Amino acid sequence: MDRIECMRAFIVTVGENGFAAAARAMDVPRSKVSKQIQALEEAIGVQLLQRTTRSLHLTEAGAEYYDAARELIASLDEAEQRARDGVGELRGVLRINAPMSFGLRRLGPLIPVFHELHPNIELQLVLSDQQVDPVRGGFDVTLRIASMPDSSMVARLLAPAPRIMVASPAYLKRAGTPQVPKDLTNHQCLNYGYLQSGVSLQLSNGKDTQRVNVTGPLHANNGDLLAQAAEAGMGIALLPDFIVEEALAAGRLVSVLCEWQAPPITINAVYPSARRVPQKTRTFIDFLIKELAPR
Repeated sequence: MDRIECMRAFIVTVGENGFAAAARAMDVPRSKVSKQIQALEEAIGVQLLQRTTRSLHLTEAGAEYYDAARELIASLDEAEQRARDGVGELRGVLRINAPMSFGLRRLGPLIPVFHELHPNIELQLVLSDQQVDPVRGGFDVTLRIASMPDSSMVARLLAPAPRIMVASPAYLKRAGTPQVPKDLTNHQCLNYGYLQSGVSLQLSNGKDTQRVNVTGPLHANNGDLLAQAAEAGMGIALLPDFIVEEALAAGRLVSVLCEWQAPPITINAVYPSARRVPQKTRTFIDFLIKELAPR
């Protein structure tokens, strides 16, 4: 079998975490995918995947081969694309992973704009608030807020993501308005993440930095849910501005401790380190940098 096509089948199978899912993604019979990977293993004389009845896992050699194969195929696709650049539009599949709230509020409105500019690029967008491995997930680019990649990944800054501490007018009327960070210890705080105990917040006013431990009735891994709870009067939440800006403008939420800021976080585009990043990936990232620039 064609070695390149076998490598493509292997990469997709790892990204889709299964032969059946890979077959659907490539629109080929499952048996063909299985035969392609078996042929690849026989050709190089190494087992790449550990197969069970319910799942498959990369062997140690398979993980190393996967990284090299993915870079090789990306370079090949880039070379072919560069050859076509003079005679046609960018084309191909671009797989993107992004946080749920950011994807809905910021990325969603931009997708039709990007499609109009590059109609031959097929976008496959996966929204998730869990930290995914971009390589294992088969993503060309992953958008992350605050978390930076490990040394095997490359990150480009897209835009800042200022955070604002907010609460509903009804909550503040009932519980009072905090004047300094330590006042938060007497308030119900709505916290991001799965933590079951208190959360430590660091706040600064430019002259002084304070750290305060807060607790509250809700921990969640989605900012929109926390914003809804804050609007309902459950407590105080520290959230990115793009999540709460509409509620602030409408008066459903008000900002508190305005002079105190949490450490800055940023929106980053993360992608596998490779000698050549595909043109479609570079074009998408450049588009986001332009569109997300503060106005």
